[in-house]
Amino acid sequence: MAWAIENNDLNLWVYSQTMDSNWINYMTVFSAIAATVTTFLIGALSDRLGKRKPFIAFGYMIWGISVFAFGLFSYGNMKAQFGADKAPFMAGLFIVVMDCVMTFFGSTSNDACFNAYVTDITREENRGRVESVLSVLPLFANIIVILLLGLFGAASLAPGNSTGTWSVEQNAEAVANNWFYFFLAFGVLVFAIGVVALFLLPKDTAVASKNTNYWKNLLYGFKPSVIKEHKTLYIALLAFMAFNTAINAFMPYWMVYFQNPKELFGLGISGTLFYVCFGVILAVSSLVVIIVGLVMDKVGKLKFLLPGIGIALVGFLGMFFSTQVWSLIVSGTLMMSGYLIGTAVLGATVRDETPKDKVGLFQGVRMIFCVMISMIVGSYVSMGFFNLSGKVVLDSNTGTSSPAPSNVMFLVSLSFMLLALIPVIWLILSKKKTAPKDGNLEQNAPEIH
Repeated sequence: MAWAIENNDLNLWVYSQTMDSNWINYMTVFSAIAATVTTFLIGALSDRLGKRKPFIAFGYMIWGISVFAFGLFSYGNMKAQFGADKAPFMAGLFIVVMDCVMTFFGSTSNDACFNAYVTDITREENRGRVESVLSVLPLFANIIVILLLGLFGAASLAPGNSTGTWSVEQNAEAVANNWFYFFLAFGVLVFAIGVVALFLLPKDTAVASKNTNYWKNLLYGFKPSVIKEHKTLYIALLAFMAFNTAINAFMPYWMVYFQNPKELFGLGISGTLFYVCFGVILAVSSLVVIIVGLVMDKVGKLKFLLPGIGIALVGFLGMFFSTQVWSLIVSGTLMMSGYLIGTAVLGATVRDETPKDKVGLFQGVRMIFCVMISMIVGSYVSMGFFNLSGKVVLDSNTGTSSPAPSNVMFLVSLSFMLLALIPVIWLILSKKKTAPKDGNLEQNAPEIH
């Protein structure tokens, strides 16, 4: 739920307080960098100490506090401190900085340690099923977050006029109080989960590697000899990078795109209809990947990768052309189903290929390929096309303008997904080449709890 807020709802929050989509891009880029650096440092440290659980539990507690803090950086609070002219800029700046702080604790507990912890306690025969569940949980989280957004009345953007002119102050102050209580509620919830983890999370199975050099370990995953030794892992990371770039070309902007009026190249869907659309899309696509996950390990994970990409491609194309609610729901469901299937397959494959004695070390490498590069490239390319569209939001108070998200982002996603087919096919061929002829899998990895 914390990542659901960070990946989607913070974009709505910063947009509501600034009416400038550039801040969404800045937040995406700097968050990706913060997440990657954090995962490198803490992942290697957790390997050295042989400890994941303390980082997970205490990290979640501080993560919860950081979620709550976002509600403090509203346009109104910034106006009181810096004046009306500087308020949108300062609100955007503080939200981006706070997002990096939140990302540090989130990546410490989740990206660096929880991901390594899951790899520690699973084995190759069950990772497809486990990864399917893990890929669905964010969608369940999104459903809960969206429902509570509606309960708190925080998601809706205040309406502009038919010329696309908005008052930043009017919009920001109309939703700020609702957002404050929304962040407070989820901050308390995430903090509580950290407390519960102290008591319920099983003990670590990682073995401390105190005899190794910490600083040298940070660069371990980039040694040519290591890359050559684990060739299939790096091919899988390349495939994941291209795949996630396609996803990050639309993910930061699509909630704003749904709600922006048609005069601003949006869909003009808000209120109850907004929640219905997202709820159906997320619920159905979650069900699809759960069903796939039940058979993925038995049939073979990689057999689902190309079909998943094909489904996503159809979804991207459908989202580009969709203007009716029914077609949006169908296309969005296909798009998210393909995304979840691909994520489950690639995530499980990366875990399979990660050296079992250096799980933490490779979390930073995974973040560079699967998060940092993909988030920066996908977000920036889409933003570039938004600038070319000529569709802008005008602030009636200051006369300034910013580009509006448009459906062109789905064509950007489609292009990157087609590009992903190159490393994906390479990965499939590489796995076939290295697969044991007798079909035996390693039996000595620890059982999942």
